[in-house]
Amino acid sequence: GDWMVYPDEYYLDLVALVRRSWPDADVHAWSSTKVKKEDRKGKYWKASDFDAFRLAGIAVHLDDDSLAGVMADLARAQAFIMAPSYFSYVPAIVGGACVVVGLPWRPCEQPWRRARGLGRRRA
Repeated sequence: GDWMVYPDEYYLDLVALVRRSWPDADVHAWSSTKVKKEDRKGKYWKASDFDAFRLAGIAVHLDDDSLAGVMADLARAQAFIMAPSYFSYVPAIVGGACVVVGLPWRPCEQPWRRARGLGRRRA
């Protein structure tokens, strides 16, 4: 599998953690069904692959035309559940949000707290 792909539960567990303290949080998720890798052609996911997020009350945004717009939205979040990726790292640094990250990731050795016991990676 792709080391950059985490199971839905990784994110759903982190959303549940945030909602314990903030039950009415307006949660959004951004992703893409297109992959820009040489080893994959065309679409990697289908829109229906994100149904678990929709069922959890998460607004799903797919294949946005403007990455700058996505970055701006992420940076404006009040709480930011970040993926362990450099794409997420930028808005985590420039935004003023509470940053939640579930897995240890070297660049995240910031003054952020790790959500313990959540997001354990599965093979």
